[in-house]
Amino acid sequence: MNVFKTFLRRAALFLILTVLTQVGGVLYLLYQLIRWQISQRVPDKWHALGYRLLAFAAVYTAGSLLLVPPLARLNGRVPLPVFSEAALKPANYFFVIANRHYVKSALLEATLDVANQMNTSVTLFYLDANFPFFDGFPLLPHRSHDNGGKLDLAFIYENPATGKLLRGSPSWLGYGYLEAPKAGEYDQPANCEGRGYWQYSLLSRFAQQDKSLDFSASLNRQLLLRLAQHPAIGKIFLEPHLKTRLRLQGQGKIRFHGCAAVRHDDHIHIQL
Repeated sequence: MNVFKTFLRRAALFLILTVLTQVGGVLYLLYQLIRWQISQRVPDKWHALGYRLLAFAAVYTAGSLLLVPPLARLNGRVPLPVFSEAALKPANYFFVIANRHYVKSALLEATLDVANQMNTSVTLFYLDANFPFFDGFPLLPHRSHDNGGKLDLAFIYENPATGKLLRGSPSWLGYGYLEAPKAGEYDQPANCEGRGYWQYSLLSRFAQQDKSLDFSASLNRQLLLRLAQHPAIGKIFLEPHLKTRLRLQGQGKIRFHGCAAVRHDDHIHIQL
């Protein structure tokens, strides 16, 4: 029975790591030899646990830094910048640690082009992109983001107390902090939820809606225009009320994504 429980626990860890990071499950299998060595040489249970955690962290970090990037390039995908570009950074380091920051080189180049066209005070912050390998491998909970050609960007917010732009996302998740419809604006989220699409606003329940930040209409409009005008960008998903509010009705690339997805007034989705 103990052997069976151990197998189930390790199988569950393998599955969770694979779902969250794609490569974590494989790296967990590689770590098993080291785990076995530790169990043989360290008799104290708590010391052994500490060594095992450190060992897995080392294997995962080494694999993510040394193995995954060159292999991903063979698959036509490259990692988004973490520290090397002042104009484009991760909104949350989870996206990097979990290897969810890989894109096709054409999408990286297009995003950097737009980022560098913005005012020098503006940094674009990215959210989920894609995993490093295999077209069709799902990056949950997204319905797409499975071919290297998709990327989510955080909106640009200003802190009215300091007059400075927010660095990162207002939400600890990166998603869920809403720029919701105002009175008189078309309410697509209410329409979708009224038709039974319960998941449409789900992520907003996990983010505090304190509204202490100002949505920068001018900078977000500038960003969306530059994205829409870039020849490599094929589609941009945005809630209809924001397309109207930001006077972007003439931009055909900016469109509604459908009720089967989640709402897009908490981030910008771009794709090749």
